[in-house]
This record gives sequence, structure tokens and C-alpha cells, in this order.
Amino acid sequence: MTRGLPLLLCTIAARLLPASRRSWADGMIAELAHTEDDPAALRFALGCLRAAISERARDPDTQLMAGLWAIALVSAFYAVLRLACAARGMFVLFGGHDGLREVLMRQPEPLTVIARYDAARPIVISCFLALGAAQLATAWFLSRRQIRWFATAWCIALLIAGIAVVIQLSITPNVAGVPSEFHALLLQAVTVPALLVALYHRTSHFREALRCRRSEP
Repeated sequence: MTRGLPLLLCTIAARLLPASRRSWADGMIAELAHTEDDPAALRFALGCLRAAISERARDPDTQLMAGLWAIALVSAFYAVLRLACAARGMFVLFGGHDGLREVLMRQPEPLTVIARYDAARPIVISCFLALGAAQLATAWFLSRRQIRWFATAWCIALLIAGIAVVIQLSITPNVAGVPSEFHALLLQAVTVPALLVALYHRTSHFREALRCRRSEP
């Protein structure tokens, strides 16, 4: 066995190190050159890789970015649900089976309700398309750590969601068998900001604890 594999492992370890531990990288490479033999070099390189992974996992910035990506995925999941609703609405708009219309036909004064439903349906579909796009934007801005743009996109998404709920409630305020989007949209409105606040609080607490440990003699 040559020193190629240990050198590769040390190089990977050096790249994995967080910014606060980058000074270790040169020491790893230099120490590798002074190992006694190939097995010792491999053991040393594996130890360096393990230490680099451990330091990266404990790094506050890494934890913050991992949390932001996780929340971005949640936001993207909500966006996919809204876009799927819009796609279903477009399918119905162009002649597909409409189960909601059948439910409305069984209500008192169905012609009036159906007329409002038909008039508002294109607007609701547009709202869901815009809402899905806005939530995809929030996911993108979170993944790029652009919190101000995320807040702007999320406020736009909340506004669109509010418009969609108001339109739906104006058509079918208390119709049995008609699902309401209110609770689902309320859950989305609360979940992502709550997760974001909890993440920043946890990261700040972790940074403070890490700073205290490093300042100890």
C-alpha cells in the first residue's frame, strides 16, 4: 500500500474541517509525512477523517445550514401540495371529473352555489399556482440563507393563502362534505416560521455554550 490513500483521506478531512479548525489542515498533512509506515499512515488518516467529521457536525454554522435546508424541504413539500391542487383544478377546469361540484349540487339552492363556484374556480386555481410558486421561493431563499427575501416571500404566500381561503368560504361557508383549506394553510403558516425561530434559538444557545467551553482554562 502506498501513501496515496492516506493522503487522499487527509485531504478530504482538511476540506471537511469548519472554518474555525482550518489551521488543523496543514498539521494533518505534515504529520502524515512523519508516520512510521503505511499502516500507521492509514490509521492516522482515518483518525483525521473521523475528527474532521466530528468537528463539522459540532460546527454551529453547519448545524444552522442543515436546519435551514430541512425547513426549506418542508416549505418545498407544502409548495408541491399547492401545485398539485392547482393541477387538479386545471384538470377539472378543462372537463375532468369534479367531485366537489357533485357535492354542491346536493345542497339547497344549488344553482346559486354552482354559479359562484364556477365564477371563482379560475381565481382559486390561480391563487394555488401563485401560492405554490411563492412557497418554492421561500424554500430557495432559505437554502441560500437569504432570510429577508424568505420573509418577503412568506408574507406574499400568506396573503395569497388568505385570499384563497376567503374566496372558498364565500362560496361554501358551511357545506357538509366540502373540505376546507383553512386548517391546512394555517398549519403551513405556523409550522415553517416556528421551525425557523426554534432553529435560530437553538443555534444561538449552542454558539454561546461553545464559546464558554473554549474560554475555560
